[in-house]
Amino acid sequence: MIKDDMTLGNLWRKLISKEDVNALLTVSLVMAANIWMLLGHDSFTVAQLCLVIALFVAFAVMFLVTTRDKSFKRDRLTRQYLLAVQYAIVLALFAASPLGFNAILLVVWSAQLPYFLPLRWTLLSSPLWSALPWFLYALVWQTNGQWVSGLLFWTFNLFALLMMENRRKAEMQQQRAEQATRELQALQNLMQQASRKDERTRIARDIHDVVGHHLTALSLHLQVASHTVDAAHKPAIEQCLSIARLLLADVREAVSDIRELGELDLCQAIDTLIEPLRHRVEFTLRCGDTSALSLSQAQTVLRCVQESVTNSLRHGHATRIEIAITHEAGQYVAEVSDNGRATSEFVAGNGLTGIQERMAMLNGEATFNASSSGFATRLVFPEAL
Repeated sequence: MIKDDMTLGNLWRKLISKEDVNALLTVSLVMAANIWMLLGHDSFTVAQLCLVIALFVAFAVMFLVTTRDKSFKRDRLTRQYLLAVQYAIVLALFAASPLGFNAILLVVWSAQLPYFLPLRWTLLSSPLWSALPWFLYALVWQTNGQWVSGLLFWTFNLFALLMMENRRKAEMQQQRAEQATRELQALQNLMQQASRKDERTRIARDIHDVVGHHLTALSLHLQVASHTVDAAHKPAIEQCLSIARLLLADVREAVSDIRELGELDLCQAIDTLIEPLRHRVEFTLRCGDTSALSLSQAQTVLRCVQESVTNSLRHGHATRIEIAITHEAGQYVAEVSDNGRATSEFVAGNGLTGIQERMAMLNGEATFNASSSGFATRLVFPEAL
């Protein structure tokens, strides 16, 4: 039974996107038109018709595999191979069917290129890969004047290519904006905690310095008075002295409680950071005592965790991320590990280098480990002095 937050509609949308539905609908309509028109040709056999249908189905399957969200072991190279297979299927369709509007599949193919190939290369090579199917078409079906159709569909291909490139850039900008928003919200959470901490510290200091000072002075005066008054008034003086001492102890306890409540909660800020991503990734957050962290340390760790999570999603395509912060032997240890795609021969980019530089500012160090089970980042730094 499917839970309320995972209805059949949500499950279907998770498995296949609107873009996939549109592409499959386009392929289906072109295939249906082929079947309808080829059935009217006496020269076409059932075997040839079945071949055309098989090519359309193969193209649809290759399209879904190429554009799936789940990553491959060698993701980019694998998708490029799948694109090549799609193009080969398009060429086979041009040779198997005499219908020129099969070039619509080439438009669908070209719309995928910006995500997996450099734009400059695809634009420069577009005349070649746009003209090759028409050249094959004219060669197989002995037709003339196909250069007009080829030129027309070349413009369609360029339009689809550039539109998808603009969309890809817009998606990247949106991802950066969402990432900046998450980081800003987490930092804002830390700053609010720091502001409350400063206010509580000020109040605790005032109570300690003013009320505590007066109660201490009162206790001293009552203690002196207890030795100078006559015996009849001494019990009352000693009772007042006992009450003053109790009040002083209560004030000190209240000051300690206020200071403890004012400590920074790094885990709360991290939870704010990852909360918008929980619908995409399974997070596990384990935190020890972070009360000894300074604001500078907490901000630095937060930024390092943010960068590690970004790397796990962008490069590792992780579906599960674990974050753990422990405190022992006068130092903090923060670990971020995932189940994403990683190789032992990774090269540290700007993000990982930035993490190492931030840790160096805290007199700590950052180490990275890549294996077949995923990628792990380990941060070690001392307590604030």
